[in-house]
Amino acid sequence: MNIRICRPEDEKTWIALNREFMCFEIQDDSLWNNTEKTPDYAFQHTFQEALQTPELITLFLMEEDEVPIGFANLMTIYSVWTHGKALILDDLYIKEEYRGKGYGREAMDFIETYAKGNNYKRLQFQSETTNTHAKGFYETLGFNAVNMHFYVKYF
Repeated sequence: MNIRICRPEDEKTWIALNREFMCFEIQDDSLWNNTEKTPDYAFQHTFQEALQTPELITLFLMEEDEVPIGFANLMTIYSVWTHGKALILDDLYIKEEYRGKGYGREAMDFIETYAKGNNYKRLQFQSETTNTHAKGFYETLGFNAVNMHFYVKYF
C-alpha cells in the first residue's frame, strides 16, 4: 500500500471517499451532519483549506496499485499536557472491500511513524461507542480508551 499526502489533483477522489466514509459512519442522524445534504463546494472548500494550512491539517490518501482505497484526515494542536504538538486522527477510512487485509494496521503504523518523525508528543482520536469493530481494532494496536465526553455545538 502507498500512503501519501494529498495533492490538489486528489480533490475529487478525497471528496468521494469522505462521502462514502460519512455514509458508512453515520448511525445517528442527530449526532453528525447529514452528508447527503452537504454540497460538493463545502467539501471542496475543506479540501482546499486543508492543503493551504499543512501546519494544522494533513490529509493522507491510501492507494493499492494506484487505486484509492482510503484516507486519513489529521489535525495538529498544541497540548499543554504533553508540552508540545499532538496529532489528532480525525478520520481513518478504508474501503469495505479492503478491510481485514492489514491495511488499517499499516495505515496506523504509518501515522504513528509520521507523528514520531515530526516531533508530535501524542496521537489521539475518538471513535463512536457504537463502532465495536473500531474499538477492537484500536485496542489490538495498543491504544487505550479513555472515558471522556465529547461536546459539540455546530454553528
